[in-house]
Amino acid sequence: MSLNSEYVARMQTQLKQWDAELDALAARSEKSGEQARATIRELQASRDAARSYIDKIRFAGESAGAQLHAGMQVAFEALRKALEKASAELRD
Repeated sequence: MSLNSEYVARMQTQLKQWDAELDALAARSEKSGEQARATIRELQASRDAARSYIDKIRFAGESAGAQLHAGMQVAFEALRKALEKASAELRD
Protein backbone atom coordinates (compact mmCIF):
# COMPACT_ATOMS: atom_id res chain seq x y z
CA MET A 1 0.00 0.00 0.00
CA SER A 2 1.38 3.40 -0.94
CA LEU A 3 1.84 6.24 1.51
CA ASN A 4 -1.03 8.12 -0.12
CA SER A 5 -3.32 5.12 0.23
CA GLU A 6 -2.45 4.68 3.89
CA TYR A 7 -2.94 8.39 4.56
CA VAL A 8 -6.27 8.46 2.73
CA ALA A 9 -7.45 5.39 4.66
CA ARG A 10 -6.63 7.05 8.00
CA MET A 11 -8.32 10.28 6.99
CA GLN A 12 -11.42 8.45 5.74
CA THR A 13 -11.68 6.62 9.06
CA GLN A 14 -11.49 9.92 10.95
CA LEU A 15 -14.02 11.51 8.63
CA LYS A 16 -16.47 8.63 9.23
CA GLN A 17 -16.20 9.22 12.98
CA TRP A 18 -16.84 12.92 12.49
CA ASP A 19 -19.76 12.14 10.17
CA ALA A 20 -21.37 10.18 13.02
CA GLU A 21 -20.81 13.12 15.40
CA LEU A 22 -22.21 15.53 12.84
CA ASP A 23 -25.31 13.36 12.37
CA ALA A 24 -25.88 13.33 16.14
CA LEU A 25 -25.43 17.10 16.32
CA ALA A 26 -27.79 17.59 13.38
CA ALA A 27 -30.45 15.56 15.17
CA ARG A 28 -30.04 17.69 18.31
CA SER A 29 -30.07 20.91 16.28
CA GLU A 30 -33.53 20.15 14.91
CA LYS A 31 -34.88 20.84 18.39
CA SER A 32 -32.78 24.00 18.70
CA GLY A 33 -33.00 27.34 17.01
CA GLU A 34 -31.96 28.57 13.61
CA GLN A 35 -28.46 29.41 14.86
CA ALA A 36 -27.82 25.75 15.66
CA ARG A 37 -29.06 24.67 12.24
CA ALA A 38 -26.81 27.29 10.60
CA THR A 39 -23.87 25.89 12.57
CA ILE A 40 -24.69 22.40 11.27
CA ARG A 41 -24.77 23.69 7.70
CA GLU A 42 -21.32 25.25 8.22
CA LEU A 43 -20.05 21.96 9.61
CA GLN A 44 -21.40 20.11 6.63
CA ALA A 45 -19.58 22.51 4.31
CA SER A 46 -16.34 21.96 6.24
CA ARG A 47 -16.85 18.22 6.05
CA ASP A 48 -17.41 18.45 2.30
CA ALA A 49 -14.17 20.44 1.93
CA ALA A 50 -12.28 17.77 3.87
CA ARG A 51 -13.83 15.05 1.73
CA SER A 52 -12.75 16.96 -1.38
CA TYR A 53 -9.15 16.99 -0.13
CA ILE A 54 -9.32 13.25 0.44
CA ASP A 55 -10.44 12.75 -3.15
CA LYS A 56 -7.67 14.99 -4.48
CA ILE A 57 -5.03 13.09 -2.51
CA ARG A 58 -6.47 9.71 -3.45
CA PHE A 59 -6.21 10.45 -7.16
CA ALA A 60 -2.91 12.33 -7.01
CA GLY A 61 0.47 10.75 -7.52
CA GLU A 62 2.73 10.19 -4.53
CA SER A 63 4.62 13.50 -4.80
CA ALA A 64 1.51 15.57 -5.54
CA GLY A 65 -0.36 13.79 -2.76
CA ALA A 66 2.39 14.62 -0.29
CA GLN A 67 2.06 18.29 -1.21
CA LEU A 68 -1.69 18.15 -0.56
CA HIS A 69 -1.24 16.73 2.95
CA ALA A 70 -0.72 20.19 4.48
CA GLY A 71 -4.01 21.45 3.06
CA MET A 72 -5.71 18.31 4.26
CA GLN A 73 -4.41 18.85 7.79
CA VAL A 74 -5.72 22.43 7.78
CA ALA A 75 -9.16 21.29 6.58
CA PHE A 76 -9.32 18.52 9.18
CA GLU A 77 -8.18 20.79 12.00
CA ALA A 78 -10.85 23.36 11.07
CA LEU A 79 -13.49 20.64 11.02
CA ARG A 80 -12.34 19.21 14.36
CA LYS A 81 -12.49 22.63 16.04
CA ALA A 82 -15.88 23.41 14.52
CA LEU A 83 -17.28 20.08 15.73
CA GLU A 84 -16.02 20.74 19.24
CA LYS A 85 -17.54 24.22 19.25
CA ALA A 86 -20.89 23.04 17.90
CA SER A 87 -21.00 20.18 20.37
CA ALA A 88 -20.42 22.60 23.25
CA GLU A 89 -23.05 25.02 21.95
CA LEU A 90 -25.71 22.34 21.50
CA ARG A 91 -24.97 20.82 24.88
CA ASP A 92 -25.90 24.05 26.68
